Amino acid sequence: MKQRPDAIFVANDHMAVAVMDVARYEFGLSIPKDLSIVGYDDVGAARWPSYGITTVTQPIEGMVEATVDILMEQIASGEIEAMHKVIAGELVVRTSARLPKTGIIEVDGRQLYRPGSKS
Repeated sequence: MKQRPDAIFVANDHMAVAVMDVARYEFGLSIPKDLSIVGYDDVGAARWPSYGITTVTQPIEGMVEATVDILMEQIASGEIEAMHKVIAGELVVRTSARLPKTGIIEVDGRQLYRPGSKS
């Protein structure tokens, strides 16, 4: 591209690893100075120091609980209908993206982004 993007949000962390490698080794870019990369899933590789992927977590426990609750309600009512439920993940801040000026907090040894929080 004539003008490269400032950041890329990648569909999952495994793909983010590949995007980071291409950006670094094929284009000579510095992460996050030249390009911020954010992934999704918070898999093990996201925590590796050589990648340090800033990523959105999948709240597995909450997803399972919501699924069981919905199924139990449908069994009890005898009616099955499509349901939509949003279960928020968290943005885990690591080293693959430039840091926001505010909103970073520490919870259980992890840096998380929470809009409106003072860093």
